[in-house]
Amino acid sequence: MFDYKNNKISIIIPVYKPDEKILKDIIKKIKQQTINAQIIQNWNMPEAQSMNVGIKKATGDIIITLAQDCMPSDKRWLEQLIKPLIEDRNVVAVVSDLYLPEWYWKKYPFLVKILTISDRRIRKPDMDSRACAYRKKDLEKAGLFNEDPKVIGIEIDLHNNLKKMGKLVRSNIRVYHLHKYPSFRKIVSTLYDYSKSNGKVIRTKTTNSISFWYRIMRALPIFGFMSILYRYPIETHLRWFPLYIILAAPVNHIVNIFGFWDGFFFERESKRNTEVLKEQNNKI
Repeated sequence: MFDYKNNKISIIIPVYKPDEKILKDIIKKIKQQTINAQIIQNWNMPEAQSMNVGIKKATGDIIITLAQDCMPSDKRWLEQLIKPLIEDRNVVAVVSDLYLPEWYWKKYPFLVKILTISDRRIRKPDMDSRACAYRKKDLEKAGLFNEDPKVIGIEIDLHNNLKKMGKLVRSNIRVYHLHKYPSFRKIVSTLYDYSKSNGKVIRTKTTNSISFWYRIMRALPIFGFMSILYRYPIETHLRWFPLYIILAAPVNHIVNIFGFWDGFFFERESKRNTEVLKEQNNKI
């Protein structure tokens, strides 16, 4: 058993227009963990600023960044997430797997179900700040998150700096990614924003960026379509596959292409940053 008592933990949750029920359930799940943690919620700020303010407030030696729609899957999530940091001093960041559980997926409208079915396969990102653990001193040394409001991939510079300092590893424990998609229009808009951010990352960063070539491949005709089919959870959702090929895969492919090249060629701030900064200016 590892000595968790000597490692204070702070969980930073940047909050903006959340599903309040989901957020309450996430807080409840955190309080049910096998080890205690300080919970810091920062409301209505640009995401990077929200995380950095939380990190500076944190009293913990270990920092967890957790998205407002990512829920721990079990009571040992936090314990298992920080375990590599305690076991190995060369580890500087530990990332969670992401998963869309069936009980939440079933709540989506039919077309949204089809478009999100690939998320029913466990995703194992190389790095993802939505549910990630770090040492506070390593974050400070790496320069924290990029607060430039025009930056969409806020964690790219941080993670590249962390890679130079040590090892980035997966915890092999998952969080449930419970993104609210009330309509087909909403999910298409969200997918477009993700694709646009990929284009902007490629334009502004180097080949050292996270999943550099994969982001480009997704924006190419045919290659991008094949990558979409590759992510399909065929082993659990075989009967949905024909509908996915006819309805979802073409939509995803078109959105990936147009969104990526929009972000690649045009300078735009992220939608969240634009909205938050506008609200802040209106209060002044």
